[in-house]
Amino acid sequence: MNRNSGFALRDAVFALAALGALGALSLPVLSQVRMDSGRQRCVSNYRFLGQANEVYTGDFNGSMAALSWKGGTPNPLSPGSYFSSDGAAQSAQAITIERELLNLNAFQLPLLSTWFASIAFSHLPLLDYVGGASFLSGFVCPEDAPRQRILDGDYSKLPTGGDDNPAFALRWILSSSYTAGASHWAPSKQVQGMRPNGLVAWSPMPYVTASNYSQWSQDGDPMVFGTYGPRQASDVFFPSNKVFLSDDYARHNGAQRFFAYQTASQDLLFYDGSVRFYRSDSTNPGWDQSHSGRRSTMTARTTFIKMADTWGKLDNNAASANFPGGWHRWTRGGLLGWDVPRAANRIGKPVQNVVENELATNWGHW
Repeated sequence: MNRNSGFALRDAVFALAALGALGALSLPVLSQVRMDSGRQRCVSNYRFLGQANEVYTGDFNGSMAALSWKGGTPNPLSPGSYFSSDGAAQSAQAITIERELLNLNAFQLPLLSTWFASIAFSHLPLLDYVGGASFLSGFVCPEDAPRQRILDGDYSKLPTGGDDNPAFALRWILSSSYTAGASHWAPSKQVQGMRPNGLVAWSPMPYVTASNYSQWSQDGDPMVFGTYGPRQASDVFFPSNKVFLSDDYARHNGAQRFFAYQTASQDLLFYDGSVRFYRSDSTNPGWDQSHSGRRSTMTARTTFIKMADTWGKLDNNAASANFPGGWHRWTRGGLLGWDVPRAANRIGKPVQNVVENELATNWGHW
């Protein structure tokens, strides 16, 4: 009896050890299943938003979904006054949409006049096409933990954007993980005459501040009316090569990374409605568009500094990081000539002195 009991105890120990080993092996598998499920939901979000944009375009005579109020037009929030710029008009439009959807008044959600809403809130006009505020989860990546907390009603860590008034933070309740390419709502390829005064308008570059407005237009004047707003779907040449929506952070298949890290990888929504997976260094790195003469080589890079923010971390928990160009997000800014894939022999190589490949370089003017 004692010998049989001894064997039974040993068998139990072996069984527990085996179960522990199996459990340890299963953890990464379960993690991968979770990530794969989250990625599938992300892809579904992209496809649904792409379809919503198509319906919107049909309803608005070919104009793609974007904030549309214009500078120089009457300001309904201040009777008798007029908007000083497209940026001011679209900021007011975004706040108006958010007040209506969130049932907030002007005191609860004041107008932030210095906020350029089109950068992060170009998705707001699509809300009516996806079921309104009830579809907010469709604008949020399942792995975007900060915005998932917002969906759960936790507003304790809303970013203020440097503003002292905490009420300004409420605008982020309707923010999205997915950002439309700047050329979706800004001049697409420096087409002469696109602006009322005939000046050439350079495409916008990332993270605009008062000090680098000169990158937004040839003469450095962001106050010119009629520059920013919905672009025509007919402007999109090679739609299977142009990104409509992407995320600031690659959140699936490994550690979360800011999109401009060369080895970051994520799904991208293209203008043909397809969703395809890319590593950032398999896309064009962007080039310095501050002078048209640089187009002959397309090697000069526009660099920018990314500060750590509420929505994700930088590598090594850095407070800031320097990046060359914009990779797929701001590559040349051209709806007319933006092809995401790089030449195969360039993938994985440093961006210095890389000559970009571009489709149809002879279209349009500089």
